[in-house]
Amino acid sequence: MYKSVLVATDGSQTAGEAVRVAIELAAIFEAELHVVNIYGTGASAFGVAAMTIAPDTVDLGEDAATNAESVVSLARQKGLSAVSHVGTGDPASQIVAIAKEQGTDLIVVGNRGMRGMKRVLGSVPNAVAHRAPCAVLIVNTT
Repeated sequence: MYKSVLVATDGSQTAGEAVRVAIELAAIFEAELHVVNIYGTGASAFGVAAMTIAPDTVDLGEDAATNAESVVSLARQKGLSAVSHVGTGDPASQIVAIAKEQGTDLIVVGNRGMRGMKRVLGSVPNAVAHRAPCAVLIVNTT
């Protein structure tokens, strides 16, 4: 049913639940897993809390890449084909763009939580669901 599953993560504990579900679904359907971590310096981008707390000591790009690669490594340990995508900008727009580019059949996102403080993540799954070129699973991460 699904040949390509995309999961969006920011490395938070709550996003970990979306990752767990995405890996499980990719395994069931023998689908390729695309792991997306979007960061940036704008208020709508992943990683804002870290930039606010310590703007001179945090490399969000490196953090995002490390997080995405750790999820890819976990997926590969479970026998899955997996690839990471790290970028900047508006998370919802980037998630949808990567899904279109990769021909994704299913996008998996969490419903809340982002690195240490509650922010506008609730709007990310909403925006993804309305713009996605494929099915979207919003995982309850509470």
